[in-house]
Amino acid sequence: MSLLSCIGIAACLTALLLLRIYFVLPAFGRDSKYASKRRKGKATVRASTDMTLCVVLGSGGHTAEMMRLLQGVEFDRYMQRLYVVGDSDALSLDQIGIVERRGNTYNEEYFVERVPRSREVGQPWLTAPLSVARCLVRTASIFLDYRPDVVLCNGPGNCVVACVVALVPRILGLKRIPIIYVESFARVRTLSLSGKILYLLADRFIVQWPGLVSTYPRAEYIPHLV
Repeated sequence: MSLLSCIGIAACLTALLLLRIYFVLPAFGRDSKYASKRRKGKATVRASTDMTLCVVLGSGGHTAEMMRLLQGVEFDRYMQRLYVVGDSDALSLDQIGIVERRGNTYNEEYFVERVPRSREVGQPWLTAPLSVARCLVRTASIFLDYRPDVVLCNGPGNCVVACVVALVPRILGLKRIPIIYVESFARVRTLSLSGKILYLLADRFIVQWPGLVSTYPRAEYIPHLV
């Protein structure tokens, strides 16, 4: 086989892969219709007590907001809960214990997994790709072990990695893992960097200020979440 033929085959395969990714991204492909129906209240969500909910925690204010969000989660619907936490985030571990003790009357077992941060505060951007790669490998290993059914996140960087991993089974046609992203209450007029990325990847993109919906029409405005 000539070099030109190999290049042609590689180009065709790359084009097919990109086309597949385009069609499975919630912002563009078939799943964008699901998201549109979900905003209008027409889509249905599978209800089962054996579903595994994956909660990706940031740190600091992001963790505080997520803990308040989890107060409204029906733990009897998600009998298995997986928390993904940065390896240097001690605060989130304490908060997980508090929310589980308060809301866990059905199943006392939950799981906490640590991952390297995709980027530490103040870390040079030059070394960030290596950190992202380590986080990606660890997150993929966790998802293979627990096989979550839903991903809930609110930033920052680690949640982007987790959502990318969650999309891989969908791209391969193996499993659809819905991604729910809740933008921070502090974001009134613009999205965070994580939000701008996950606006394209999340099945449900929730904001807490009405002004954002006019700029980002895929967003759902749900007030008073936190």
